[in-house]
Amino acid sequence: MGIAFSMIEKLQDLGLFGAGRVSVLDIGSSNLYSASAEGIQRFLATHGVASTPELTQFANRLADGSAYDAVHGGTNGAFVGELLEKACMKYAAIDIADGYRTTILDLNHANAPPDLLDACDLVLNFGTTEHLLNQYNAFKVMHDSTKVGGFIVNSLPCVGYSNHGYFTYTPRCFFDLAGYNEYEVVSVWFEGPAGNNDLYSPVRDYQSYFPSLAGTLADRDITDTGRKIGALHIPDVGIVVIYRKVKAKPFMGALEKSTSVGNVPVSVTSSYESRQDSAHGRHAAQVLLSKQDDAVGLLPKARAIARRLLRG
Repeated sequence: MGIAFSMIEKLQDLGLFGAGRVSVLDIGSSNLYSASAEGIQRFLATHGVASTPELTQFANRLADGSAYDAVHGGTNGAFVGELLEKACMKYAAIDIADGYRTTILDLNHANAPPDLLDACDLVLNFGTTEHLLNQYNAFKVMHDSTKVGGFIVNSLPCVGYSNHGYFTYTPRCFFDLAGYNEYEVVSVWFEGPAGNNDLYSPVRDYQSYFPSLAGTLADRDITDTGRKIGALHIPDVGIVVIYRKVKAKPFMGALEKSTSVGNVPVSVTSSYESRQDSAHGRHAAQVLLSKQDDAVGLLPKARAIARRLLRG
């Protein structure tokens, strides 16, 4: 995962960063790309970081490590977390692999760590969740980690990316998620187009594992439909969606019903609502058990109740 410095500047212009008061959670430890030493120093100056020889050295190192080109990719010698910490922000990442300030966490299955519950002013998802099968859990972790009033930034594949990850995302997906969770939609835009996709490329990659795919490849050259699809060269287009979490409520996965040809029975919708109630109880219990304030304390009986809620 990586974030271009131009995107850091755009988030800055949108008011998502604040010196000394922002707690940032990175969903996947992100490398910093395409930064200049001058740009880094300018960004840090807006956060009250005085120019010194040491700062110049830091900016030069980060700029060199952020080198990126479309052919060879990134040098991967600089991390976004280094820049944000230098700007007096608190930074943490969760990922399945070691990275800068990273807690190992499988977003397919694990809950948000207790110390992150309702703790983050800004949650960044730059090219991570498309690599996960369990979309519900991944977006729930982001929701649970965000403070009321905090922001969630998703920058993800929308069109193309046929051999990248598992998913591309429709605008409708993000608008429905916002509706179910009562997020404010702060900003939405598209990025690209770039590159071109051959839809048959992943078929070729997996042919040695699944011999029946030889027929799919033959179809490309034999049938009129196959030839047309093979010649599409679909570009990559990304989507960026920024939410603000405005209510303390449990995460709700969206239910897309527009293509249902009949009425959706109450047995479906009532079950959906009951899951919301159950999630609310479990989330409240997690928050209670995560608090370590001895001045307030939590009676043993109340803690026992919370644990029973978490066991379901």
